[in-house]
Amino acid sequence: MQRDYEYKGYSIHVSVETVSVPALRGVLMRDTGFVTQVEIFRRGAATPQFSPLHLTDKDGRWFLQEVDALMGGYSAGQRIVDDVLNARAV
Repeated sequence: MQRDYEYKGYSIHVSVETVSVPALRGVLMRDTGFVTQVEIFRRGAATPQFSPLHLTDKDGRWFLQEVDALMGGYSAGQRIVDDVLNARAV
């Protein structure tokens, strides 16, 4: 799943990928979930303003729901944009 969000003159591109890795919990099981990649562009730019970010949920665990991964990525992108704008205002 991919989404683009406009926020304060920037475009926040969020993509969500499914992950499935072996996990040992007494027996071999699959640990599945979602990870998010966030890229931030200035409006109209072809290259990202920052290096892409790869995000997981709390404590480095996979997001359990795709929508949570999507919104987590968007929220992280908003905070980065806000930090950049606040740093410029000082």
